[in-house]
Amino acid sequence: MEIITLENISKKYDGKIVLKNISQTFCQGQSVAFVGHNGCGKSTLLKIISKLAAPTSGKVIYGKPLLFHYIPEKFPPVPLTAREFLMRMGTISGIKKEKVKHDVEAFAKDFFMEELLDTRMNSLSKGTLQKVGVIQALIKRPDILLLDEPLSGQDAESQKVFIEKINQMQKDNVTIFMSCHEKKLIDAIATDVYAIKNGILEKYEPQIIRTYTVILDNVNELSPIDGMVRYGRYYRWKVEEDICDKRLPELLAQGWRLRGLEIGERSEI
Repeated sequence: MEIITLENISKKYDGKIVLKNISQTFCQGQSVAFVGHNGCGKSTLLKIISKLAAPTSGKVIYGKPLLFHYIPEKFPPVPLTAREFLMRMGTISGIKKEKVKHDVEAFAKDFFMEELLDTRMNSLSKGTLQKVGVIQALIKRPDILLLDEPLSGQDAESQKVFIEKINQMQKDNVTIFMSCHEKKLIDAIATDVYAIKNGILEKYEPQIIRTYTVILDNVNELSPIDGMVRYGRYYRWKVEEDICDKRLPELLAQGWRLRGLEIGERSEI
């Protein structure tokens, strides 16, 4: 089911075009990641989708009335304890107080912050504030969940819990939009990935970079080149494919001896 359609969305800030004539349709249950360099318009697009910001031109069409929940990159501290804030957010959403209390305590346990529930939010670390932001978005199931760099400041175990819960929401047909840099999060959650380049939204194709780990024996006591490090009695050299293709034959011709070679790949966001 088509749930959100962008029609010729453009956005300008101080005369600068951030988004340019973006048209795209998204369906219920999709998990969409927007990638690109800082300032390219990822967060702006999330805000336009949720009507937190208005486009300069174009329009957003919704297939039905939608409940949005938004997790910003920097969750603002407020002069309440985490428990007080989450209880208020739950009751404002129309959930019975006892259920909110139960769910808040359960989520706090899941995210390893039970002992911090009664700490004032302006005394919490960035990572813990981010957990509070995640919990407030999970208390009531939304139609659309917006995530702006959601792993910012979170520890590894909390990241695993977060990924599990977001994937469960997707199974429950929640539509997810995410601005993100972390490849592991994109791989774990996103069904569709789009890049914003020069204001234009396009399907993202990762750039695969092949790397080599080369083990060399310095039998002739030659001077190591930049990037070589001691590796027992040998030297280890980690290098990208194009540089290896050019330099390795030169090194062997100089008298270095090849003792091992491992090929790996990485993709760049």
